[in-house]
Amino acid sequence: MRLESLKCSSGDSIQIRRILYVTYSHCWSSRRGSHIESSAPHPISLHHKPLNSSRHKKVFHGWGGARTIDFLGEPRNFKILSKRNHHLPRGCNTFRGIELKASNRMRKRKISNGDEGESTGSEMEVDGEEKIEQIDDSDDDEDMEEEEETPRSRTRDENPFLDSFYGLSSGDARERSEAAQTMLHQCLLGPNANMKDASYALRRLLNGLCSGRAAARQGNASALASFLKISFHLQKVETIQLEMNGENEPTKTPLSFIRERLLVATDPTQISGKKKGSEERDYQFGRLFGILALVRSNVLLPNDDSDLSAITAVASDLLSDLADLFWLKKWMREPAAHGMTTLLKLFYEGRSKEKCKKVLDHVVSHVVIPKILVTSTTGSDHKTLLESFCAEQIGIACFIQSHVDYHTQSLAYPLSRPTLSVETVPLISKALAETSAVVQPRTHFVWDSIWCYLFETGTSSNSSQPKLKVLRKQCTMGDDSAVDLVEAILGDVVMKRLLGIDNEKGSSASKATHERRSLAMCIVKNISGVPFMSSLSGPICLFLGHDAMENIVLAPAIVRRLFLDVICAGKQNKKQSSHLLKPLAIETLSAISAAVVDENAHPETNNERRLACVRALLKAEVRFDTRTKTSTIADLVGFADKVSGKTKDELSSLWTRYFNFLEAQFLDKCSQINESTAEATGYIELMYSAAKGIIRMEAEDEDTALALKEYKDSTIRKAIDFLMAAAFFDCSEVDDVAGKRTKRKKGKKKAAHPEILNSAALVKSSSVPYAVRSVISLRFFSLISDFVHNQSHQKAESSKGTTEKDSMTLLFLSTISKSWKTLESSGAKTYDSTVESEKADSPAEDVHVILQELEKSVAALTALQKKDPDNSLVEAKKRCCTGIAVLAHTLYLHRLRCGTSDEIDIDNLDADGEDDEEEICSALEGLKDVTEDFLGDGNDDDSNPLLGLSESCANILSSPLGSGDIGRGASPKLVREAVKFAWLGGLRLASVLATEDRTLLDNEVVDTLIDAIGASGSTKEDEMDDDDVDGASDSDEEDEDSESDEENVFAKATNLLDDSEHMEEDVPETKIEEESDVEVDETKLQSMLEEESDASVSSDILEHHEGADAALAKLIKLKQGARKAGKLAREKIEISNQLRCTFLLDLLFGRPDAWSNLFRSDIVLRLLLPMLKHRKTIEKSLDKATENRAKSGFGERRALLDKLTSLLKLKICKLKLSSMPFATLTDVDTASTVLEGILGELKRTTNKDHASCCSAAIVFVLRTIPTAQDAVTIGSALGAAVEEWSTKRTTRLESSLFDHLIEHVPR
Repeated sequence: MRLESLKCSSGDSIQIRRILYVTYSHCWSSRRGSHIESSAPHPISLHHKPLNSSRHKKVFHGWGGARTIDFLGEPRNFKILSKRNHHLPRGCNTFRGIELKASNRMRKRKISNGDEGESTGSEMEVDGEEKIEQIDDSDDDEDMEEEEETPRSRTRDENPFLDSFYGLSSGDARERSEAAQTMLHQCLLGPNANMKDASYALRRLLNGLCSGRAAARQGNASALASFLKISFHLQKVETIQLEMNGENEPTKTPLSFIRERLLVATDPTQISGKKKGSEERDYQFGRLFGILALVRSNVLLPNDDSDLSAITAVASDLLSDLADLFWLKKWMREPAAHGMTTLLKLFYEGRSKEKCKKVLDHVVSHVVIPKILVTSTTGSDHKTLLESFCAEQIGIACFIQSHVDYHTQSLAYPLSRPTLSVETVPLISKALAETSAVVQPRTHFVWDSIWCYLFETGTSSNSSQPKLKVLRKQCTMGDDSAVDLVEAILGDVVMKRLLGIDNEKGSSASKATHERRSLAMCIVKNISGVPFMSSLSGPICLFLGHDAMENIVLAPAIVRRLFLDVICAGKQNKKQSSHLLKPLAIETLSAISAAVVDENAHPETNNERRLACVRALLKAEVRFDTRTKTSTIADLVGFADKVSGKTKDELSSLWTRYFNFLEAQFLDKCSQINESTAEATGYIELMYSAAKGIIRMEAEDEDTALALKEYKDSTIRKAIDFLMAAAFFDCSEVDDVAGKRTKRKKGKKKAAHPEILNSAALVKSSSVPYAVRSVISLRFFSLISDFVHNQSHQKAESSKGTTEKDSMTLLFLSTISKSWKTLESSGAKTYDSTVESEKADSPAEDVHVILQELEKSVAALTALQKKDPDNSLVEAKKRCCTGIAVLAHTLYLHRLRCGTSDEIDIDNLDADGEDDEEEICSALEGLKDVTEDFLGDGNDDDSNPLLGLSESCANILSSPLGSGDIGRGASPKLVREAVKFAWLGGLRLASVLATEDRTLLDNEVVDTLIDAIGASGSTKEDEMDDDDVDGASDSDEEDEDSESDEENVFAKATNLLDDSEHMEEDVPETKIEEESDVEVDETKLQSMLEEESDASVSSDILEHHEGADAALAKLIKLKQGARKAGKLAREKIEISNQLRCTFLLDLLFGRPDAWSNLFRSDIVLRLLLPMLKHRKTIEKSLDKATENRAKSGFGERRALLDKLTSLLKLKICKLKLSSMPFATLTDVDTASTVLEGILGELKRTTNKDHASCCSAAIVFVLRTIPTAQDAVTIGSALGAAVEEWSTKRTTRLESSLFDHLIEHVPR
């Protein structure tokens, strides 16, 4: 409950501004100390229920009779008429129960100057006592319940005029604006406006300037500006002057009167007693804000009827007042200087140019120069004067000189000479650097003046955007160009003073503090075109040419010190060691990138600025995005996910120029390589990333898609040509075909010039080192792989809804192969001496013949398909031949080599190269035979082309070519895509060729696939219990028996090694993995040798030397460690090969409906048991590879295990053989054998995942049983399993198996 007003007997209500609250601890209290003085001894009480749940009530005891209430500094007499307890009505939270009658002796309100200031006009304060009484009043309880249910609502102010002055100090700008409107309407604009209220308002506004409460200074200054503007416009200032001074006629001009009242109100001498620093500061800032309010009211601007002399006098006096503030305190210099420039700007932008110029000439020559720029303490020499200038003096001088054309007279010394020039920048650089004390993101006033001096207002098409400022061609003072002056500022101030970089020495001159770096970042950000708020011009955006951006603003030294050294500071994975300015640096980078990319912010071609920033950043650090972990370069280049028709042409032009820049920089770095090749390889990585980004581009509409596809093809082929010429060919002797111009006859078309020769011409004069060529080789194959992968995953674009992706890939790869031939025919030589030596022999020629025959076959089948589009056999043959041709071209391109290094054993490397060459040639021969078998008449029943294709694909995936370890930067991803095309094409054709009596997916093909994934050896372990760990102890006993025959300790150790090696050769692979501890225990070697040596020597004579035993033991340990490491490496390679070969099974069972004629029930069942056993072997090896996971291939084993699980549960066991056309009935004996084997696996496993795979396989086998009688026949195995599960306690069978069977095979 709260008391808001006192009601008089006449019906008028007096509002109490300070609301009186009732709380638990106080009966009546107030925010401010208000009070009621009593003069009669009659008590009254106001009851209110406390906030707790007790029955106590708080009673306020006062005294009746006449009372005096302090209201606006003058006492008023009231009399209490009622003592009743008044309760709150429903829906109201205002207590109005006290009725007061105004005394006849109420005096007229008078306001004196002494009662102003911080007086709270309508405040009321209550003093009283607190007493607790036991009062039982049910009505009070009901009223309080209603009060709690009703939300509090504030009643409207009864005196909005007085309340508006409190609203001016609110922190909310909107509330301050509303309060100012209310005040102005009440005293100047409303129907009840009068001069007394206006005089009172002016006095309150001037006094409010000195208040430090909340936003009182801002609100009162803004309201004062509007008050002056309206009062001068309505010509009420003189009336206000008479009202305030009590005179009949004004003795001063209105402007002089306002200035005089301002000085009186902001005079610090009014403070009585000891002055506090904060109070004196409030008065000084109040005077500053008052002057700015007077300036911004525009009442100083002359018009046709204005008295120019009075305006000039007041303007001079105001500038003098600001000059006094300027020299009063150092911390007042910047605000005072800003006030001076604001006053001068008023006249610079005035409409009456001639009168304004006269005022400017007077105030500059008579006030600014003598009182600010040239004082008695400064020297007369211009150089000495500039060196003594503070930043604020420099800002004032630059601001005046930037408007030199607005003066009718020439500026006097020192403004007659340029304050800011190339020669004077070193003199004032120290003062400019000291402005780093200003807190970010605001910069010192002097920098806004410098931007006004260097930039002029440009044309902006969008008015909602910040005002555009373009760089001047010539400075307003002196002969220096603005570009040279910007370079001098960034060189002397930013680089030398702020960042501590000495250009002459090329090193750090001093340590840059965080404050100086912050200022440097802000300067670079503002001058790069990022919009910011200027204290002189408002929101602006500076525009600088692309050349200046690249060579001056974003110079390599600035980029390294501002961004790289800050963002990359500290150690990795330690956030605490990162630089404190890292967030600011990242924000600055992002802002610069966004400003440069903005197409509407600058009149110049946007691509020029983008490319300039990219060049600047990459020159500082070629791996800029990688080191800073940002996407700055990518954002500037514009690799967006979607491209529209409007931006396609602009972006394509930008990307082309970007590629040209990368090529030029790469060749330049290659010619400068001494030791490190990091920069050259960095540009190759950028080229690859750019090409990859273009590959991933997508068009927003269909019209843009075709044009974008053409640009993709041409750009990627150009990039591939450049990489191929730089990595694999010595182009120093290439004919300059590009420079030749041959005359062509009339009517003949101009011959197309191969693009590869343009790339060769670029590389011709450069020598690319081997280390760089190896990286280029890697990116060459990777880029081809990315392009092929992107094409193979594109959506259908033809009218039929299908796209022959294999044909598109073949066309792309054949174009690259032709570029190889073009280079060789033009005089280029490959770096591979092996290939060169084979040109005289037949294999290389045979390779070309094979490719030609495959392309001819594809062309012939394509022609047949056009004649007979509905012939499925021709289509299948064409797709198969196309896929094999793609694989052949991929193998052919992998014959390219990037040469050898001087530091490598060339003989051994050539031997490896010969082996690789032979493997590729033999693989191509095999593909040729497979193609002939597929395209044959099919009369040869003994030949199975699918078997040959599976062997070729498995061999390629298991070879170093498929793993990428071939030594020439081969890409396994490209080989994988090529194998995919060939294998899918073969499966399609094999399905078409399959009949009910014959299928190409026979047992031999299945065995080949099983061997490829490493599951062939697992079928021999049916009788072996994988969980039996006695094998290791048996082998140890055999070792002990073999050791007993040896008498010599050295022979014993040698035999131990031989036995361990023998065991590795004879024991099956699975057993070796399970019994890896059969090797000699390293900890027992020393004791074993000493015991044997002691037994062979007489006890009386000590002839044995223990050092020999220790050396031998150490040698054996080293040999065992090396052999174990080699074994782990071989196993890791083998597991990786098996993992890659699962790709063939994945494709086979991934889309079984496409080649459903291939599947037979018995053949599919043969896959289950070997795969389950191999899965269990891999799973057990994971448990033993937990110590050294990296060397033991833990990741590869885990991936292989997941792939086998996926194939079994999600692919093979989900196969619906009943829907296959030629899936024959399952043989009962075969099904029984497979089922028993799976149950045996299930009985020996304790792993739930493996048990789940076995359960899925059992369900699959049972589903293949055609009749119920056959199901009963093989059900005996399941019956035995049920009996074992129900009777044997140690069984490993789980009930989940039978739950699975009941759910999926209920019959």
